[in-house]
Amino acid sequence: MKLKTSFINRGILLNDLKRFSWIGAGYLLALLAIVPLKIFMLYSRTQDLRTNDTTAYLRIFQFDYYSPIQILVLIVVPVLTGLLLFRYLQDSRAADMAHALPVRREALYNTHVVTGIIFLFVPLILTALVSWALVSGLGIEDVKGINILTWLANCLLFNLLFFICSVAVGMVTGMTTMQGVLSYILLFLPSGLSVLLLHNLNQYVYGFAYDYYLSSKIEYLSPLTRLTDISRNPFQPGEMAVYLGISILLYFVGRSLYLRRHTETAGSAITFQVLRPVFKYSVTFCFMLLLGSYFNAVQDSRAWTYFGYLIGSLLAYFLIEILLNKSLHVFQGRQFRNYGIYALAMVVLLGLLHFDWTGYEKRLPGISEIKSIYMDSSFYPLTYQPASDPAAQAVDYMYTPVKAIYTDQENIARIHALHRQIIANGPDHKKPSLSQRRNTERICLAYELAGGKRMYRQYDIYIPDYTGSLKPIYESREYKEMHNQIFRVNPAEVDFIDIIGYESDKHLRLVDPVLIAQAIEHLKTDIYADTYEEIVNINSKPPWASINLQLTNIQTRSYSQEWKKTYTNFEQWLKDTGKYEQVRLLPGTDITCAFIDRVSVRDDKDLHGPYAKARRLDLTELEERPGILKITDPEQLEWCLRQYYRNDEQAAYEIFFVRNNGDVISGFLGEAGAPAFIQEHFAG
Repeated sequence: MKLKTSFINRGILLNDLKRFSWIGAGYLLALLAIVPLKIFMLYSRTQDLRTNDTTAYLRIFQFDYYSPIQILVLIVVPVLTGLLLFRYLQDSRAADMAHALPVRREALYNTHVVTGIIFLFVPLILTALVSWALVSGLGIEDVKGINILTWLANCLLFNLLFFICSVAVGMVTGMTTMQGVLSYILLFLPSGLSVLLLHNLNQYVYGFAYDYYLSSKIEYLSPLTRLTDISRNPFQPGEMAVYLGISILLYFVGRSLYLRRHTETAGSAITFQVLRPVFKYSVTFCFMLLLGSYFNAVQDSRAWTYFGYLIGSLLAYFLIEILLNKSLHVFQGRQFRNYGIYALAMVVLLGLLHFDWTGYEKRLPGISEIKSIYMDSSFYPLTYQPASDPAAQAVDYMYTPVKAIYTDQENIARIHALHRQIIANGPDHKKPSLSQRRNTERICLAYELAGGKRMYRQYDIYIPDYTGSLKPIYESREYKEMHNQIFRVNPAEVDFIDIIGYESDKHLRLVDPVLIAQAIEHLKTDIYADTYEEIVNINSKPPWASINLQLTNIQTRSYSQEWKKTYTNFEQWLKDTGKYEQVRLLPGTDITCAFIDRVSVRDDKDLHGPYAKARRLDLTELEERPGILKITDPEQLEWCLRQYYRNDEQAAYEIFFVRNNGDVISGFLGEAGAPAFIQEHFAG
């Protein structure tokens, strides 16, 4: 009994419960409206609606985009509770009165903390009990007791962390508003600062694997972002122990600061003198990174990035000085001198980043050390992890990306040579213009080395400069098998194949297992024969059709594959089976004629001229356009159908195909390889 009395004060506890009971009552009402009431609302719908979506009840106990109000309440109420219970510290008279009571400071602190925990935990426990009773009474089998217990455990842990964080922050500031703002900044700081540092490092370190580190569970560093991911990846025991440990640590930090805090610091932005420079330079540094990142993202210019650094640091430094001193008289020589020292330190830091003094940018492992290499346009397939929660799996992304990990020694040597070429060219190698950006590709590399070591790099390269190095990689069987889903399809698991004609209403469905197996084999043969140019398809040549494979296994999935115009094996198989004319546009039958015109330089005025009218498919005016070529010969139409493309870069001719229903398909043709009937017409 003596220990209990020394830890908390019963009188203060009863007073807190009497004064702030509305916090717990309001929290309970909000939770009852968010969880049990929502369960009853779902149950009150028609039987069809209840049975069609079996995960609807489970989503109530998840923290995702389906329950934004629940997330908001869980984030706001604990912090608000910390603000209200310790608000007396932000008023010097109220603080003096509280500390004049015959109660030790430690007991005061502990009592207010216990009161806050009661206000937060009791409503959560009551809500869980009501929800369990409602689910059991209504006979809702989709929600198990473990689902409710998991929800309760997560809520209790987050409430404790957010509340204790708010309390600890309240000890270092004498302003209620600052306490709230700094609480959320502290909760978000690990993730936010990591993103800012990664983004800025990416600007200066050539080859820095920004996307990899950004996707490597940075959201786990902040409880605010981790909260929204629990539905996909539930808390692990280790994580729960860490969060609980942080809460206990913040409790002791807050108590220690409370015992040392002077009551006259109420109203000050920062109550401890030693923390003022830490706060000032930390905010200045973060705001400098933030504005620098903003201008870099918007302007993509090193000069604008430096401008962002300067403006961000200047604004933050002097605004913090005004806040700390509660005066506008901060523009003095001493402050400018201190800012100059900070700016000089940042210049030195940026200078170090400009020089590869660690050898990071030139580092390249020896081929003998390499066990495998991951190479793709993104690190997402490498870092992707499917949802571990069954309810989240039901709404999870149905396509599981394939990790493009190369183990063939020839491909390892080719990728190694490509990487060597990228390093040799360096970051300033022939940056593409805006019109050439479409030919820029991101190359993401992950080396697995002997001894379990790993090395990650990321580059944005201008594809035409690396065609020679990329061509043998793209044309290898290993690359094609990894980047085409059809190689991972078991024909026996395919229910049917839909072949949907491009720019047409033609549609063919294959349901015969024999035809399905034959179609897949012929497609594989054509894919193996694909050249680099056909894979890259820079000019965006449209396919004949889209091929959709519908699979039913544990979960229904659909895979899509193009029928490219170079897939001659598949084309011949369709002809042999008598299905060719059912799926592709045919000259003379589906395409009645085509109009070919020279591509001319057009400006904004052309948007209101004849060209704009032609784009609105005014066939009469299109046919009467001077110098235009009209073709109706089936062989000429067939050549045009096979050769036209979508990209107008370096196009010599524009072509308009007229379908038998009056629709028009437009595209472009190049000068090189144009047949005689086009060249002779436009010879003049």
